[in-house]
Amino acid sequence: MKKVNYEDINIQKIAVHPLYQMMKVYLYFVDGVLVDTGPSVQRRNIIRAFRSWDVRQVAITHCHEDHVGMLRWVANNFPANIYSHTTAVPALSKQVKIPWYQGLFSSHQFESKVIPYPDSIRTSKFEFLPIETPGHSSDHVCLLEPNRGWLFSGDFYITPYPKVFLKGESIASYIDSLQKLSHYNFNTVLCAHEGVVPNGKEMMKRKLDYLQSTRHKVIQLHQKGYTDKEIIKYMFPEKVKLELMSFGSFSRLNFIRSCYQETGT
Repeated sequence: MKKVNYEDINIQKIAVHPLYQMMKVYLYFVDGVLVDTGPSVQRRNIIRAFRSWDVRQVAITHCHEDHVGMLRWVANNFPANIYSHTTAVPALSKQVKIPWYQGLFSSHQFESKVIPYPDSIRTSKFEFLPIETPGHSSDHVCLLEPNRGWLFSGDFYITPYPKVFLKGESIASYIDSLQKLSHYNFNTVLCAHEGVVPNGKEMMKRKLDYLQSTRHKVIQLHQKGYTDKEIIKYMFPEKVKLELMSFGSFSRLNFIRSCYQETGT
């Protein structure tokens, strides 16, 4: 676990899982706003960091466990509004609901609520604009601080050259979202798994170009009659660490199928 700062942003870097130290998650806190809550498996370490922060608002980028695992604890310990994509509100509201028996043993209960993102989240110093960015998940939201050029990107960036996808990821949605982001002014990407990316807009452009060209090549091979296995061998012959670490949840097969299935070819 490591605390660092970038400009006015407090950053907590921690392993996603104690047994898998290679993959990190970065939690961001700025002027009362906490971006995501981190994985519950790291509860003890994360609580230590949260106790030093005055959390007044929580911005959820999407509903994967490593981003919302500590949401109930945050809701029970800070009087904070919790913002998420509209479609995620029902599930997250159930997660932060305080059990009836808790009032028997605790005198402090906060009325934290999960609500859809407003047009902007304001603090005394900053303004954060939520931008719907489906691709990694259908409920994914990035947060832009336009005056500082910060883009809190959740899991939307991670790498400009992905070779594996989760089953629900959509390359078509990624491309649409990347094209949308290209119209915004930002410099620095604050990624949930890669940390601070200073040349963030350029790296997002590289990701857009890569996804467009890769999808085109995969569709061509598919239309020529190549099987999925043959396309994988041709396009991505090397095994990917994340594929092995996730026991196939992230896979090259998911990636290449997303390239052609959404086009109807």
